Amino acid sequence: MTRALTAPAAESAERVALVNGVPQATVSVFDRGLQYGDGLFETLRCEQGRVRWFDRHLARLSAGCARLGLPVPDGELLRREAESVLGGSPRALVKLVLTRGVAKARGYRPTGDERPTRIVTRHPWPEASGQEFRLGLSPVPLACNRLLAGLKHLNRLEQVLAQRAAASAGVDEVLMCCGGGEVVSGSMSNLFLVQGGTLLTPPLLQCGVAGVLRSLVLELAPRLGFAVAVAPLSPQQLAQAPALLVTNVRLGVQAVHWYEGRRLEIDARGARLQELIENAER
Repeated sequence: MTRALTAPAAESAERVALVNGVPQATVSVFDRGLQYGDGLFETLRCEQGRVRWFDRHLARLSAGCARLGLPVPDGELLRREAESVLGGSPRALVKLVLTRGVAKARGYRPTGDERPTRIVTRHPWPEASGQEFRLGLSPVPLACNRLLAGLKHLNRLEQVLAQRAAASAGVDEVLMCCGGGEVVSGSMSNLFLVQGGTLLTPPLLQCGVAGVLRSLVLELAPRLGFAVAVAPLSPQQLAQAPALLVTNVRLGVQAVHWYEGRRLEIDARGARLQELIENAER
């Protein structure tokens, strides 16, 4: 049995969507986000009617817009729309999707006069089963592309394949390597190796997503006496790692109980790090 990572079946009845500020759940079939994956997204953790760490999400979205040549959306508008779909829910996930908009002509090349499409959807908070968190190593590699590294762009087929493999293997999450064999991240998370008083996390110069929780860990872990290092990690290092943590806005700082069938140590500082992050930037 594995920890349930998906939302309940009733989720479809609880979804709420805005498209360019209008309550609806459809977009044009000619939208470049659908046709080419031409866009970005953010997954927002919302509690008590507010978006957590919104400025960090907006900073990453803005960096992605600059790299893709998209207009940077109004931050306060995005915040208002994200909070407007909560509907009194004490805790939810809100997904923000920004595409280049409806194509003006066929083909990959934008004309430059497209109008971006802004999609905001609410999803109920997934209920975890409370079982131990199991992590594996994915056979699916991540393609390297410095122009896209760090961004949360819409092209997620590698992660889809990795999660299919994770489901078959009966694990909660899988780590993914780049073409050179170095471990980059999880399919939906960032990775930290706990080695004594040091936290090691892979660089994201070639591929991977620069997670909001990753940035918080890098900033706050020294308060607990950790030295933090961004350094390449190999599968061989992970095979001998005493303790691992994975992070994203839903999982928070998640201790890994099993990696590739091997039981790991649980470092109590992971829970203390989660407390620091919970109180950060409310």
